[in-house]
Amino acid sequence: MTVPRALFILFLMVAIGVAIVVFRGESARAANRIQQLHAETIELEQRLWSAEIELARMREPRAIRQRAADMNLSIVPPEPIARPRQ
Repeated sequence: MTVPRALFILFLMVAIGVAIVVFRGESARAANRIQQLHAETIELEQRLWSAEIELARMREPRAIRQRAADMNLSIVPPEPIARPRQ
């Protein structure tokens, strides 16, 4: 084996080793980002569910009556719709 060939093989092995280290670092960063996004997704889903529950509570007729009473509004039932005779 000649010296240039040995240096080339050594350089190639070092380059491959550096590439492996770089790729593993990128893989670790990507996995960390995926984990962060997953945690953020879970938090946002929980906030959405809480907001949906709060909206359901606010739409409840009893809650609407209470808010109307707190604002001193009178609630009048809707008038029946007049249907044309046939």
